[in-house]
Amino acid sequence: MTSPNPTALQKYLVLCLLVLLGLVLSGCGKPTKGEPASTATKVVEVRKPTPAAVPMWLGNPERNFFGTGPWTDRPLEIAWDFKTGWVRGPLHPDPWGGSGWPGQVAVVGDRVYFQSADSYVYCLNRSDGSVIWKFQTTDCAKSAPSVSVDRLVVGNLDHYVYCLNTNDGSLVWKYQTGFETDSSSAIIGDRAYVGGEDHNYYCFNLADGKIIFKTDLHGSMEGGTTIVDGRIYADTKAGGLYCLSADDGRIIWTTSLGWKSTSTPAVINDFVYTATVNGYVLCFKKETGEFAWKFNANTTGGSGEMNGFWASPIVVNGRIYIGSNNGYMYCLTADKGEVVWRYKSHGPIWGSSPVVDGRVVFGDKAGWVHLLTADDGKQISEIKIGDNVDATPVVLDGQIYVGAFNGKFYCLRQSGR
Repeated sequence: MTSPNPTALQKYLVLCLLVLLGLVLSGCGKPTKGEPASTATKVVEVRKPTPAAVPMWLGNPERNFFGTGPWTDRPLEIAWDFKTGWVRGPLHPDPWGGSGWPGQVAVVGDRVYFQSADSYVYCLNRSDGSVIWKFQTTDCAKSAPSVSVDRLVVGNLDHYVYCLNTNDGSLVWKYQTGFETDSSSAIIGDRAYVGGEDHNYYCFNLADGKIIFKTDLHGSMEGGTTIVDGRIYADTKAGGLYCLSADDGRIIWTTSLGWKSTSTPAVINDFVYTATVNGYVLCFKKETGEFAWKFNANTTGGSGEMNGFWASPIVVNGRIYIGSNNGYMYCLTADKGEVVWRYKSHGPIWGSSPVVDGRVVFGDKAGWVHLLTADDGKQISEIKIGDNVDATPVVLDGQIYVGAFNGKFYCLRQSGR
């Protein structure tokens, strides 16, 4: 008998080993005694999408989230309303209540955080407007609150910035500025940012309210500020547009607007858009502050503050949407500032106008809330809810949350929902 070929023997041994290994591995996949067979299958966790929220002015520190639909072309109706009290203050002997300018509520989960001109901050149930908790300040709360997990930061006419616990409305800390704080705050991580009417821009430690930096901008801030890519963009009533470092408050550049502004700048791509109360919408280069173009609403008749802008520009898909004190809602091109369309409302427009799913939503000082098509400015619906709808609406899941300066706050929806 001749000896077997070594190469063939090696192949035979390898084949045997592979067969044995296959038998072992096939046994590993079987359930053990007492273990349900279904557990041997890999379970893939299916996570529900996080519901959308508007936790601060225009959705985020970049001020570019305007809400969610869905929309139909059905008329608006009141889903529920909430009545506030009234309060007088040192600078307003007449009683104030409801929602004031330039505020916008925060909507997070099943809660609406509503800053009221009657001196309270309310936490309402989103489904029916019932009160979950309320916190009393000493004067009107008009500026938009910002919410992050269990913290809420809001400014006030009593010169304080307040930080509350969102669970129960208890005070976490407060800081006294030199004057009113109508400017809407923003929260990023462990920091809270807010502009003051005492000319200072503040950055607070969210945990304890300690000052991280305070920068003098030489002018009062009533509009909110926008934070993009580590930079803060702020307007002042002294007519300045500032770009600051969000890290340390250092001024990177500043430019003149030519007149006072109460707008929140919109920062889109390479440009900064803002407006002034003497009737101009202006565009600047984001990196340098260099002037790009301006639109003059005074060409429509009248002059100065008659045609001025207290609202903030909303920039969506290459277009700017902004309401004027002359009662017109304007749609402009973002590249040149040319008029695409304009719509005449019932009164001056001071609140800003979120654009959601091709719909423009805003209120006017005659007490109406309007719903228009963003493409051509055609009216879809309008509803009168009181007097002086100066606040900016929140649009979420096809519902509108907005207050009037008549002591009421409303949740609106389209009929048939």
